[in-house]
Amino acid sequence: MGRLRAATDTLKELAVVYLALLFAAAGAFCVLEGRTFLESLYWAGTTATSTGYGDISPKTLAGQVVALVLMHASIFMVVPLIVVRLIDRMNEDRDAFTHEEQVRILDSLARIEARLAERERDDPPRNGEGDRAR
Repeated sequence: MGRLRAATDTLKELAVVYLALLFAAAGAFCVLEGRTFLESLYWAGTTATSTGYGDISPKTLAGQVVALVLMHASIFMVVPLIVVRLIDRMNEDRDAFTHEEQVRILDSLARIEARLAERERDDPPRNGEGDRAR
């Protein structure tokens, strides 16, 4: 699943996957049902979107299997991938620190802690000030 996620990171890549699914189904429908490729592409588009006008429908068992696979692939594979990508974009934390920023912050904190430790060594707390600072 990781490869599929990486291959479909953008909506453009998802569109390519969807178009490949449509063209593959249209090609199979064309061969199995004896329709032109454009008719088959129209059929694949209406079937994948669950519109299915009924003007073109598979007559052979093999064509019906192609229709079943196309319907399920578009509903249970392509649509969830699109929805997940859209949700990821909406949930993206634009205020999150990058790795480089995190490294700089940690380095700065380390320098601050080192200076504080050095200062405490050079100037020990007086009259209970050390307890109050912590």
